[in-house]
Amino acid sequence: MNNFINVEEIKDNIDFVNLAITLKNIDAKSKEDMKLVCKEGEFTFENLSSNIQVHSDIVNIIDENNIGEKIEGDSLITNTKNVPLLIFTADCVPIGIIDKKNKAIGVAHAGWRGTYEKIGQRTIENMITQYNTNVDDVICVIGPSIGPCCYEVSKELIEKFNTILTNKEEKFYIIKECKYYLDLWKVNEMILKEAGVKDNNIINLNICTSCKSDEFHSYRKHDKTPSRIGMILEIR
Repeated sequence: MNNFINVEEIKDNIDFVNLAITLKNIDAKSKEDMKLVCKEGEFTFENLSSNIQVHSDIVNIIDENNIGEKIEGDSLITNTKNVPLLIFTADCVPIGIIDKKNKAIGVAHAGWRGTYEKIGQRTIENMITQYNTNVDDVICVIGPSIGPCCYEVSKELIEKFNTILTNKEEKFYIIKECKYYLDLWKVNEMILKEAGVKDNNIINLNICTSCKSDEFHSYRKHDKTPSRIGMILEIR
């Protein structure tokens, strides 16, 4: 049984990073499970770095001085080799961000709160400041997360997002049988484009964790499961 998937779409163009997303038989919050994934996926387990996630727009910078330290935040960036960055999700949107020219990376955890706070854009802004990233060189990967097919929300939440998505022609929600479904994929794509990322540099895997709950952990489908999917991104 496979423990993770590699993102094949980026391999041809970017050979300096390793990106994987764990499957349902792995709990990314388990040290032993992640040790196994890192061994099989050739990640540097001893340098694995993650946040205490709090649904915020906080971006933490990882360098030689704080590898492996855990503080509150929902995004991580680094330009240090052999330091895997890990984001935990189970319906929320994981975003991998790669500066292919300056060889810097970031990962962001975007639930609806983080998405509303534009965590993807905040991550890129920090990479620009820290690593002189040019958005023309940025590639983003939107990983498995709950899709617009399944993410039923209140009308009030749709109206809340309307306040930050003004003058946008693209529809970021759908209505089925008088129920509202938020498209977190579309909203995050719009935010990344607003940050300057080119359309064809955004890779959306279009995998719904609720529809594919046999393959991925889903907070909604699996009765508020404590288990998590891991998106791991490392500079080789």
